[in-house]
Amino acid sequence: MKKLLTFGFGFAFAVSMLLGFGCALTNYELITDNDQGQGGGKGKGHGHNNGGGVVDTAGNAYVRQSSQAATTYPDGTDNLIWFVDQKKNGDRKLSTVNYFTTQGSPYKDDLYCSPDWAGCKVSTSNDPEIDDVDDYDYHANPNCLGYRSLSLLVSTTRYYGECGRAQTTDRATKMISLANDMTPVQYNGATWLRGNLSALNTSMVLNNRNGSLYALPITSQIGIMANFSTRQIMLDMTNPNNRNVAQNAINWNNAHPGRGIEATITINGNDLMYHVKPTNNASSWPQLHY
Repeated sequence: MKKLLTFGFGFAFAVSMLLGFGCALTNYELITDNDQGQGGGKGKGHGHNNGGGVVDTAGNAYVRQSSQAATTYPDGTDNLIWFVDQKKNGDRKLSTVNYFTTQGSPYKDDLYCSPDWAGCKVSTSNDPEIDDVDDYDYHANPNCLGYRSLSLLVSTTRYYGECGRAQTTDRATKMISLANDMTPVQYNGATWLRGNLSALNTSMVLNNRNGSLYALPITSQIGIMANFSTRQIMLDMTNPNNRNVAQNAINWNNAHPGRGIEATITINGNDLMYHVKPTNNASSWPQLHY
């Protein structure tokens, strides 16, 4: 059976499709109101600004799903999504949960902070504003639905946006520029863009931040369809050589441990950089998804 994986636009466009699938948030930037956008930051309603622009989210604030991957299994679809709970002193607790669906869209809607999450958390991370010793510290719960999809830990700034806030960056412009080499196609009654990723137009360099670099061989061709208006991507992962791409990254990471991976992905001349680290059970990626 042909396998298609659907991805939220952004981070998953690059790292998740080449390395892993489900991502947990373990390090996040201080949330302030000194930026563009609107909203207060609480999981249900508005948070509180405590001077100096620092926001007390007063509960879980949903981090906008622009970088999560939805992975289909025989029993349904996993979509790992992120929440942040920031206190008035700037300390944060980050959590990753599974948005599980059996039909319809696998993506959580982007309505303002809706809903706050009270269920099982696949991963939690303490993220103090001062003296955070590890960007990738986390506690996983193997008993939670969605743990099977967990493969990458993510340290990031706020360009995703949370609970109505949005940061203005050049990432959106870079992503849209990728559309120039794609062909319009019809899918489920909507117009999508289709293209291919291969060694001819895509490269990925991994840096373990301890002095070791690795140009990850892109040995297969990946068909891609994108809907820019909904920030969604569909990738044709039928080619079994994609297992080799993932395994090469795993093997290099195991042989060259460092302070997380700085991944630079270049697609048609557009450079995007991400900070990630494989989870403890990342070696199961190639077997899990084929």
